[in-house]
Amino acid sequence: MTELNKPISRVTRRRYRDKPVVVTLAPLGSEDEALIGLRLLGERTQYIVRLSDLYRIAALWHGQREAQARREARRQGIPWRDAKHRWQAAALASLRSCDVAAT
Repeated sequence: MTELNKPISRVTRRRYRDKPVVVTLAPLGSEDEALIGLRLLGERTQYIVRLSDLYRIAALWHGQREAQARREARRQGIPWRDAKHRWQAAALASLRSCDVAAT
């Protein structure tokens, strides 16, 4: 894996308000941390978040969606072992549909 030593920016295919989103990944000085910056192409305002904060929020959202799926499976009488496979497949399909919609 390549170590992050300097800021790296990439333009995504995803559009927001008819402009591509620019994602910047940058190390945070001497700390063992990284920053993620998001801005629209052609705009100066960049929204920056620490990678550890973003990871924590993503894990929280994932846990909430999984708990909701567990409750729904319990209501329908489906064992979680079976329902989990369907839930994960649906989550992957929704991610892929976002990629298709962005193009």
